[in-house]
Amino acid sequence: MTTIDNRRAVMKIPVTSLCAQAGIGRQTYYDGLERGTMRPDTLAKLNAALSRFHLAYDGEVRELAIHSAYKAAMVIAALHLQANARAALAADPSRKATADKDWLAAARVRRLAYWIANGMLGFRVTEVARAAGVTKQAVSNAIKDLEDDDDPEIRRVCRQLEEVFS
Repeated sequence: MTTIDNRRAVMKIPVTSLCAQAGIGRQTYYDGLERGTMRPDTLAKLNAALSRFHLAYDGEVRELAIHSAYKAAMVIAALHLQANARAALAADPSRKATADKDWLAAARVRRLAYWIANGMLGFRVTEVARAAGVTKQAVSNAIKDLEDDDDPEIRRVCRQLEEVFS
């Protein structure tokens, strides 16, 4: 939690602006600072909000494009997998909560979104990784796993998406 507050301070983002961008209350933010801990989904929202501010702070148009494309790919993937797009976007990929069915559903959506952003939209793995907040190895492995997946639903979804994007 202190890392988030330090990043916020360096970028000179007011707490009220960060909380509004993250969709959380100021009191939640201050309570988290005081306790030193916060719920994982709240941390994910704050990290995503800081990333959006960082993109605006840097002024990099290419970064904004890949970030937007990645989010769109997440929504497309969630729709095709009949998953909750909002939950998938808020899930923290670094948690590796393989026993949690909600986290696994979000991971499945992320894997398809990586494939869409890289293979269908043409962004490099490193760009997708940066936008998703993971390593390029994580993206590469997820794409490879998806391409090797024998699940008929995944195969059907990939074929449909290839038809749409071709």
